[in-house]
Amino acid sequence: MSETIIIFLLMGLLLLAAGCMWYYIFSLVMMDAKSRGIKNPKFWSIVASGGQNGGGLFLYLFTRRRTISRMNSAETTRFLTLKRKIYCLLAVMFFLFLLFVIVVFRFS
Repeated sequence: MSETIIIFLLMGLLLLAAGCMWYYIFSLVMMDAKSRGIKNPKFWSIVASGGQNGGGLFLYLFTRRRTISRMNSAETTRFLTLKRKIYCLLAVMFFLFLLFVIVVFRFS
């Protein structure tokens, strides 16, 4: 395979993983905000999942610190499953990034 095809394939996989990461963080924050009774949970989910440096997530965490979570056992299970998916996706993104760097510097 040509190196440009490999690079474009890895970039596409990284973009797909980034989109999945955005969706998982959006879902996680939405579930947490609803269980805590925070007003406008969709707004906070968009703020927390957007941005490049995580400022929105820090703002959400600062906002929720005075609230109490009221998740039942089914919601808690789904919440923990989403957290595991995020951890696995972070590992996959790290691996894809390393492959991308190896391909770029190997073929340069």
